[in-house]
Amino acid sequence: MNTNAEFMDMEEAIFKFAQELYFKNQVASDLVEKDEQKDLLHLDRSGVEKLQEIDGIIKDFCQPQIRAILQVSQNAHTLQPDFKLVKNQTHQLIQNYDNLKKLVQFRKKIRAEKNKKLSSEWLELENNLEKINITKIENIEKSVIENEDK
Repeated sequence: MNTNAEFMDMEEAIFKFAQELYFKNQVASDLVEKDEQKDLLHLDRSGVEKLQEIDGIIKDFCQPQIRAILQVSQNAHTLQPDFKLVKNQTHQLIQNYDNLKKLVQFRKKIRAEKNKKLSSEWLELENNLEKINITKIENIEKSVIENEDK
């Protein structure tokens, strides 16, 4: 496989993953917003602040980052193969995915402390995150890092 075809395959996988993640981020932010009033009543200040912090990271940092990745990946055919770009994109997507997982886990912890389970919306988000193929993105990042050393 030549480097251009390899680069395009990687960018296609990155684009598809970023699209999925973008919508999961939006759902997570909507859920945090929806639950915010209840959280103010039932959580201590540090719990509310932690939720707002994670939500802020997703809205202010992750979503713009993913939009940029989508734009670049969508136009990858106009670029010279740039595996440093691929490395940065995959790293950012993995971080973003981890932030979403942390948000769901924190929500789960809050609910467990009250002897309750996640709402159906949060469960659906958790299940959909599990279905995303993060392994493919991790493998792309690993492959690019290994080839840097050669």
